[in-house]
Amino acid sequence: MVDIQKRLTFASHAELIQIAETTGTPVFIHDENSYREYAQQALNAPNAFGLKVRYAMKANSHKAVLKIFDSMGLHIDASSYYEVKRAMAAGISADKISLTSQEPLNAEQLKELAGMGVLYNATSLLQLKRYGECFTGSNRPLSVRINPGLGSGHNNRTNTGGPAASFGIWHQYLDKVLALAREYSLKITHVHTHVGSGSDWKIWQKAARLTLDVVREMPDVTVVNMGGGYRIDRNNPENSMDFGTVFPVVSDAFRSFADETGRKLQMEIEPGTYLAANSCILVSRICDMVDTGKDGYNFLKLDSSMTELLRPMIYGARHPIILLGKGEQAQKDYVVAGTCCESGDIFTPSEGDPERVSTVKLPEAQTGDYVAITGAGAYGITMSAKNYNSRPICAEAMIRSDGSHVLITRRQKPEEIWANEIEVEI
Repeated sequence: MVDIQKRLTFASHAELIQIAETTGTPVFIHDENSYREYAQQALNAPNAFGLKVRYAMKANSHKAVLKIFDSMGLHIDASSYYEVKRAMAAGISADKISLTSQEPLNAEQLKELAGMGVLYNATSLLQLKRYGECFTGSNRPLSVRINPGLGSGHNNRTNTGGPAASFGIWHQYLDKVLALAREYSLKITHVHTHVGSGSDWKIWQKAARLTLDVVREMPDVTVVNMGGGYRIDRNNPENSMDFGTVFPVVSDAFRSFADETGRKLQMEIEPGTYLAANSCILVSRICDMVDTGKDGYNFLKLDSSMTELLRPMIYGARHPIILLGKGEQAQKDYVVAGTCCESGDIFTPSEGDPERVSTVKLPEAQTGDYVAITGAGAYGITMSAKNYNSRPICAEAMIRSDGSHVLITRRQKPEEIWANEIEVEI
């Protein structure tokens, strides 16, 4: 069993405390070397006929993170029109970005992005039709997302394939996809699937084979994007998905397809959580301590909350929690709570069940102690309930490859929260 109190994916207790004292809390502390190491693992994934790695920027869209991955040759998977604009503002060239959006773009947006070289990935028949209306007869690269008929995630809320998921065009509607392509003289060059986040690898491998069956009917396809969702273990990173173990099965499927059809398909993947989760830590201070009697719980209230990290509240996700600078002897069970006026604002839910409270064993704590919540780099501040209870957005810092640290997001001033509100006569 892993001793969580001892485990930090990077930096020492003293270093995290020093950064927190400099920037104030709560603060997200990123590690450049960790981002680079996880990205290199993805780039080294076994493949049959070439591999392109796209970073799923919804996991963490900070420009400092985007620039690290861009410098390593990664491309970008964007999930909205606005993410495309944000990536370009960070210096990412349009031809390195693909857009897979649940929201259909209007004609003006389609022409803007496709005209700049963004790869459009149609996720519904309506999206494909709108694209055809804008670009009839176009030979520009075009992708479609297919729901292969099965999915898998670390819980039901992260499952993005199968009949209960709205993501992608249902595989049995391939004839309608091909009919639209003929009607508008479109050349579909890419096929995309994504079965879920934290998915079971055997299901992911099966989805790859089902996707290749779809591609057999699409002779212009040269690239197959297998999505992301690669399992990362926040408690014990050594138990995370191993590219060298999982990907050879998919590579063999691509080789078999080539032997049967003569078509050597390039593979794309879109890791997000895998690259970012264990590359960032949320550091907070204990601002209060309460209990509910001898048969109740001992609560540590942090100066961070669902406004920084929402995953525990909505997924029942358990992140490792470490009491900094207090030794290694875990002695007492605590419920770790945020400071928002919400009973569900806790960091120690029962695993996979956000409705139930659980505890974590820590050394004896005191008000003012620092607490590190690890594995916070993916779907942390990016997905949080920002400004709820009118709480300012927190600061972010990064430990550079040379060991220095730098502020990458300043703490929001309270008056900036309502700065865009328009004064009206009441």
